[in-house]
Amino acid sequence: MGDREDDPEIDDTQIGRYLRDFCSDTRISKQCWKIIKPEINRFTNTDIRNVAGVVIDVTMEKTVDVVGEFTQLWLDSGDDALKKKYRSCAESYVSANQNLDAVRSGLYNPDVLQEFSGWVDNVEGGMKSCNREFGRKSFDPAHVRNRNKEYRNYVEIVRTATNKILGNRDRKG
Repeated sequence: MGDREDDPEIDDTQIGRYLRDFCSDTRISKQCWKIIKPEINRFTNTDIRNVAGVVIDVTMEKTVDVVGEFTQLWLDSGDDALKKKYRSCAESYVSANQNLDAVRSGLYNPDVLQEFSGWVDNVEGGMKSCNREFGRKSFDPAHVRNRNKEYRNYVEIVRTATNKILGNRDRKG
């Protein structure tokens, strides 16, 4: 077999079909599939809590990468104003990971399900805060707004998964 990402057999598995359908429920179906498909071996079943756990893990890993990038930009920059902005963005993403960890920890705890939306909103709030640091006309040599836009796709996938969990709970209740 060739490269796993280009393997047409992935789409033919039950998990592959479920994840394709899951991605079609997002507002970013193509980007969702680009993010999820390379991670398909991490999904052990089609239970939405399992799916949510994996997409949260993938998003948290992306967050760690972004924090590392911002930290390196902060260390490398000779511009005090940019250093302050990079540090602020890194702190926002660290906070985002704490919120994502709270969601992941609560996946099987019915007492905290109602908190999911707020935690995901907090993750998005951190991205918006970082974007405000680099306003439209602000000097942005590292293209921070593009990083945030890419990360927003990950958050959209997490939001879709958590909304499905909440929807399943509402239908059962």
